[in-house]
Amino acid sequence: MAVGPVLQPNQPEGDLASNALKIAFGAYLILLNLALLYLLFKVWPGKVPSADDDVLVSLLWEKISFSLSLEKRYLVIVMLSGALGSYIHTATSFADFVGNRRLCVSWTWWYALRPFIGTTLATVVYFAVRGGLISGGTGAGNLSPYGVAAIAGLAGMFSKQATDKLREVFETLFKTDQAPPRSDGLAP
Repeated sequence: MAVGPVLQPNQPEGDLASNALKIAFGAYLILLNLALLYLLFKVWPGKVPSADDDVLVSLLWEKISFSLSLEKRYLVIVMLSGALGSYIHTATSFADFVGNRRLCVSWTWWYALRPFIGTTLATVVYFAVRGGLISGGTGAGNLSPYGVAAIAGLAGMFSKQATDKLREVFETLFKTDQAPPRSDGLAP
């Protein structure tokens, strides 16, 4: 079931998105998809990388070039994959609500910010996994770019579930029976 705008039975039709807004957001989503796939293709390792490999990444017909270490390359893959996962969620929701003529203007920022939320969440999940919070830590040379991209993409796509799991892990690790008394504490 798609998460996104829902027109309530008594909601005025004035809150429905105009055709111009639908076209603008549709174009934004198409361009975002192409940009994310292009960037992911450009930073993806062509061979099984070693931890010592620095790779030159060239974009836009070699007008922009930069070098990435393996650790940084994985971090970029995580960010792009998280954005792609979130893009899938966003584009599916957008298509559902436009197709059902129920897209509301009030959800504009939800659609615009979703890929950025997916990027950030995928990065946090990656740090948690790599840092050993959820599983044992290992060097970048032992990682598979496919596994890294899959975890990041799923974290972006299922951001609600990923934040719930991180909350559960955090609450388990830092559980307290009762808060210590503080002289400057706020009353509930």
